[in-house]
Amino acid sequence: MTEQYENNNEDEISLIDLFAVLVRYRKLVVIGTLAVALAAFAWLFVLPKFVPSLNKKTLTISYALKTERLPSSVAFSVNYDILLTATNYMNDVRVLADAQREFSIFADEKKVPSVSAYNKQIQDAIDKEKFVAKRSPIADTIAVTCKIPIEKEDFADDFIKKIAKMASDYIEADLMPEINTLEDNADMILEKYGDVGLSEKKSSSSSSSSSSSSFTNYADISSDIKAFKLKHDMFVQFLDDAFVITDPAGRTIKFIVATFAAFCIFVFTAFLLNVIENTKNDENAVSLIKKAWDEGK
Repeated sequence: MTEQYENNNEDEISLIDLFAVLVRYRKLVVIGTLAVALAAFAWLFVLPKFVPSLNKKTLTISYALKTERLPSSVAFSVNYDILLTATNYMNDVRVLADAQREFSIFADEKKVPSVSAYNKQIQDAIDKEKFVAKRSPIADTIAVTCKIPIEKEDFADDFIKKIAKMASDYIEADLMPEINTLEDNADMILEKYGDVGLSEKKSSSSSSSSSSSSFTNYADISSDIKAFKLKHDMFVQFLDDAFVITDPAGRTIKFIVATFAAFCIFVFTAFLLNVIENTKNDENAVSLIKKAWDEGK
């Protein structure tokens, strides 16, 4: 019990000593932190009002892109996920770089001299989540978010429209040949068997029901594809209801981080000064440090 009491007493003394250091150097910690906080406030909130180049604001723009849904009979036959394909395609660095070269929405400057610079801008936009395309909770919808300089607001819609069209064109070239082949095969089977298949469906026994069902499925596929083609326009469509939020470059967060960092640095400085002062007053500590210094030469 005595040893435990002594250990607890030592811990209490230790905490008191630490607090005493902060009290001794309170002016350094408080004044230093306040000075940095005031400087950060002036830099982030005051100077931008007088120096336009420091007043960089960003926009967070949210878009919804609608993907076309295949008829169930066709989707089952071709096994093709339009929503997943479009989302993956829009996140491709090469696709985004192509659109960036035309509209340059992720950079302040209008022109960038090299292709690699555009690619770097896009990679940076993806890494820092300045561009995000993902499945939306809403059915058949892609949610796209862009964080861009406010000066690029007029180009944002065209940028999204371009990558939406590129994704749509890619799916068109990739999927439509399969749909056309499926339609041709279904029409060929229907033409070959004609009304015989239908009559078989009505009079066949359970042993021939599978063949009759296949015939009916081909009829559904053929009619569904023809109906789909009549209304088909684009596989990925741009919706006009963009949602825009102005973000003043995260100044509030930067101010909080700068103030907290300054406080930590000055607290550390206070303890460092205390260690130096105690070391100077301790002859044994001075001799040990001097010996270690000499041995390290």
